[in-house]
Amino acid sequence: MDAGHGGHDPGAVNVKGTQEKKINIEIALRLKKLLNNDSIFYTILTRNNDSFLSLKKRKQFLKKHHVNLLISIHADSSKKQYVSGASIWMVSRTRINREINNYLKKKSTMFLSKNIEYIFNENKYDFFLKKTILDLQFNNCQKIALDLSKEILKQLKKNIKLNKIYPNYGSLGILSSINTPSILIETGFITNFLEEKKLRTADHQNKIANSIYLALKNYFNNSF
Repeated sequence: MDAGHGGHDPGAVNVKGTQEKKINIEIALRLKKLLNNDSIFYTILTRNNDSFLSLKKRKQFLKKHHVNLLISIHADSSKKQYVSGASIWMVSRTRINREINNYLKKKSTMFLSKNIEYIFNENKYDFFLKKTILDLQFNNCQKIALDLSKEILKQLKKNIKLNKIYPNYGSLGILSSINTPSILIETGFITNFLEEKKLRTADHQNKIANSIYLALKNYFNNSF
């Protein structure tokens, strides 16, 4: 699990000085506790405290720890103070296509599973095979992320306000791993006075964490 921002990167900051990074880590720690009290989950955080990790280090973390599912916790902001509610984001097909094409053109590296690395090493010059495998890998991960996102939104809706009732798609670097189903949860808007006040309370943080936990539990219990 990834608590967004941290260290010298506060994330969004509202007029009262509330920093997104603090809300993110509080919710992430509460969710981690719920998940690790359940035997079907083993949860690790990209950061456990107010430390900074670059995007590169966060993606290296995914590979090093063989992460099977990434949930990135954030809080939203808007110039329009009346905007409120939670939402979920997934990586866009356009972003993944760019990642794949840059990798195939050797303009960038990509963190791949050992099995895929082995196949690629055995077929170094088969461009079509590599692209097909990467496309299939992404499609599989994106299907899992989409189904899980719908379940999380369903549970969140019972306890807090939603800004978007369906998952959104964007060019988000933290979600661009080919091997790992990845979603980013915007837990609310710290630029909305009423929502910011709620986001700072243990009760509201627990509602969010418990909703995500129940969604994960429901999804995985019904998937196997």
